[in-house]
Amino acid sequence: MSSQPIEDYQPDGPPIEEIATEVALILTRRLSAKDIVRLLQIVFLEVDEAAELLRVEPKTIRAWVSQEKIPYRKANGRVIFMLAELLQWTLPENDRHSQHRLAASTACNIAARKLAATCGKE
Repeated sequence: MSSQPIEDYQPDGPPIEEIATEVALILTRRLSAKDIVRLLQIVFLEVDEAAELLRVEPKTIRAWVSQEKIPYRKANGRVIFMLAELLQWTLPENDRHSQHRLAASTACNIAARKLAATCGKE
């Protein structure tokens, strides 16, 4: 193990931003805009990420899981959450404003068109 201070640590290889940009370019060349939007709908979060999204402590998320109050899944024994399910779960049961919200399919089509315009393909 190196005695180098952590703030001076420089990983070997390109920075994460460069890798993310390259991956995004590969995806836009290989996938249609609609495929990319479908992939974005299947985003999984871990406990800490769900807590950050919902602005609660991770222990609160764990308590909700044990009480079956929040939609979750398990993968390899770890609790994970689908982003779309968490966002839906946050809406009130008697949502007076539901008629003003975009349906998922409509929102998806809007996002696909915007992404296609940005990527230059549909």
